[in-house]
Amino acid sequence: MAKLLNDKMSSQVHINNSNRHTRLCKQTKGAEGLAEAIAPKIIVLKEKRDETDKKRELYDAAHDDLMLRDAVLDDSIRNVADVAKQYDRNNPGRPVFTMLFPDGKYSDIVRAPFAKEVDKANQIAERIKALGEEHVLAVQYAPLTRAIAEVRTAISNKQQAKTNVEMAVANEGLAQADLRKQYEFNYLDAVKLFGRKYADRLFPRTVSKAKVEEEVTAPEV
Repeated sequence: MAKLLNDKMSSQVHINNSNRHTRLCKQTKGAEGLAEAIAPKIIVLKEKRDETDKKRELYDAAHDDLMLRDAVLDDSIRNVADVAKQYDRNNPGRPVFTMLFPDGKYSDIVRAPFAKEVDKANQIAERIKALGEEHVLAVQYAPLTRAIAEVRTAISNKQQAKTNVEMAVANEGLAQADLRKQYEFNYLDAVKLFGRKYADRLFPRTVSKAKVEEEVTAPEV
């Protein structure tokens, strides 16, 4: 019996085997209809596979953008810490660093997961705002809140891109299943038309290693 497609095969294997089957059918009188029946299914799978590739590229781009925005936020937090430390050195009686960073450091914040870092950064921004517009740290408020907003947007974009990839993969899986079904229908129809032995010729089989080596090493005539 011919080897049929299965769900463990990649989309490219589905397409390659189906294309080979189509070529064999086109070269066999009376089997042209089988090629016509499966052709649309191959086209749809190609489209769905390409769509998955595009969605994965967009996901990678969204991830890279998030990493860049996060780096900017990290720098903004470090800038706040540096200015706060300098302020405390110049004003030993009015320390602000520990007010902005109750844990006494900022390293844990910049190393935190994206969403958690955003929340902690927003707390820092609110503490800066509480110092008043005349305070030296006030100029750090705008760049910090802008960096926070950009990271939030980047997180949302990445989450949406991930959802888009999952949907594309699901649609590709449905197209694979549809092609497998038609491939099997074609085999059953080929058996009805030509009998099982001849029908097997219309479905690609893996050539044995021994036969491949024999063909490769055959002497020239």
